[in-house]
Amino acid sequence: MRTTFIAALLAALVGVAVSTGVAGAVDSGGFPDVPPWHWASDAVTKDQGARLVVGYPAAPAELAQNAITQVYDGFVHAGAKGAQEWVERFSYNRPASWPAPLERSQFAQVTFSGIRVAVHDDTATAAFTAAVTTRQGQTVATPMRVELRHNGGDWQVDYAGLASGSSLFR
Repeated sequence: MRTTFIAALLAALVGVAVSTGVAGAVDSGGFPDVPPWHWASDAVTKDQGARLVVGYPAAPAELAQNAITQVYDGFVHAGAKGAQEWVERFSYNRPASWPAPLERSQFAQVTFSGIRVAVHDDTATAAFTAAVTTRQGQTVATPMRVELRHNGGDWQVDYAGLASGSSLFR
């Protein structure tokens, strides 16, 4: 039943995209909010390659915030296909011991509050509180302040800033 609904929904979305001319648009930015372990990742990638779907433009602050989310999500899904490459896509200044911190990740869930992002050209600063629940059931809420850079494609989080703010990244 769910598969039929999803197939019908995708068919409707493709129909709208084709009828409105969106299918012919080119999106070079990809879908930086659909990680490789997401259930729809293969379909989204395939449909994007066929120009059936495109992403929407987003403001730099939103994309910088997304980079933070994707790094944390990579740690939640550390054992999933593509998690290491995903975290590397959205981070820089990783330690010499990389990917050991990811491989020993104990993240089970994360929630953010109070996110504030200030963008200055190709750099940004973000302040937020991250509440990480570990696989042991402990929740650690940590106020964070990190620097980001725009690498010409994606926004990336300074990993050293994450590690200095939370021992969960070390």
